[in-house]
Amino acid sequence: MSDNNISYNLVHIVGGGEHKTPLVASQVFDRAQEQAATPGSGKPSSVSVWIFVPMRMAFEKESKEIISGLRERCPDVKIRAIPGINRLNQWPSHTILKRLRNKLNGKVVYHCRSEMFIDRILPLKKEFSGDALVLDIRGFFPLERFINDHSINSVADMSDHQKGLYNKDLVRLKHATDNSEVVCTVSEPLRDYLIKQVNADTDTVVIPCCVKNTVTDTKRDKIRQELKIEDKTAILYLGGVHKNQYLEELGIPFIKTALALSDKYAGVFITQNKDKMMAMLAKFNVEWDNIRVISVPQNEVGDYLTGMDLGLLLRAPSVQNNFSQPVKFGEYLSAGIPVVLEEGTGKISELLKQNGIGCVVKLWGKDNQKEFEGEVRKALDWFETNRTTVRNNARKFVDDCYTWKANVQKEREMYVKALWKVVRKTS
Repeated sequence: MSDNNISYNLVHIVGGGEHKTPLVASQVFDRAQEQAATPGSGKPSSVSVWIFVPMRMAFEKESKEIISGLRERCPDVKIRAIPGINRLNQWPSHTILKRLRNKLNGKVVYHCRSEMFIDRILPLKKEFSGDALVLDIRGFFPLERFINDHSINSVADMSDHQKGLYNKDLVRLKHATDNSEVVCTVSEPLRDYLIKQVNADTDTVVIPCCVKNTVTDTKRDKIRQELKIEDKTAILYLGGVHKNQYLEELGIPFIKTALALSDKYAGVFITQNKDKMMAMLAKFNVEWDNIRVISVPQNEVGDYLTGMDLGLLLRAPSVQNNFSQPVKFGEYLSAGIPVVLEEGTGKISELLKQNGIGCVVKLWGKDNQKEFEGEVRKALDWFETNRTTVRNNARKFVDDCYTWKANVQKEREMYVKALWKVVRKTS
């Protein structure tokens, strides 16, 4: 068989209720739909998503409605919830998995989102010896579980109890990589770290957190009128209020500083945690006349983003943040919004500079207000200089590199490579 005519079924694996999150709808289901619908070399014979859920969730109204919505969103993907009871060793998921696998004619590539559910798949893979497994590592969980503890950047910073948790997670991750044909991850720094820490293969693939498509400015004027920011430069924060977003240390001070510099700026916060965000902002005595805090339905977020001018992605430099490639990076750019990025938080800073789609600042550790203000001014001045070209630059970059469609062939090559590794092992 040749690379051009190898036949296989693609099965994405998710679990733990992740299917309920908008992030996974984009990062798994839209991704699967693109593989199912895009013609070309290496196209899977079928594409499925298998969702491992607790038994109670299998009968939960909310979960059923979400899965129904995902089936409408991804009409070419076969979506199946697979329930299991933890105290009964995940019964009856084993039986259901076997039945589902028997229905798939030919080889299967399992694309597992994280190492958490790989042991559910290994028995199937052992029985069907031609199948392959791709392990998708979104973050280095042994360290990531401590992400809200800013004092922990390495094992040396951990207590004995924390080291025990770290080592247990490390063993599980290494077990997963050892039993996978191919590993893929979201950034070059994380790829290098996986190779070093858990002996991931040097052919580990980097596929960023992509978006479905770009969003045009069709509703930009309407959104700006609705928010009463028509004459403002809108500085956006999109996301939650968790500690690891560094809102109190970086995001809110950035916007407060900009508002103090000129009333031509407005700060916009799009969040599902509106009340908590308002309470957090109140501690900073912000100028409320130029602040907007809104919650919008997930399917309207893209349109609201087009009404903005500058997007904040400000996190403290750390090992974990250096590995990350946040979904909001692609979401901002897909709507034509350039990004303000904190220095030392991943290699995406190079992409901003190379493509003229954002500005890198160094706010962390700037206790002196004048120095902090200088970095804010740098970002605002960069935007004023580039505002006529940056929206088109941002969307072109996403179309070329950061949509699932742009990465279809790269992923298919990865799947075929995984199958060929199995062939070599078994021949």
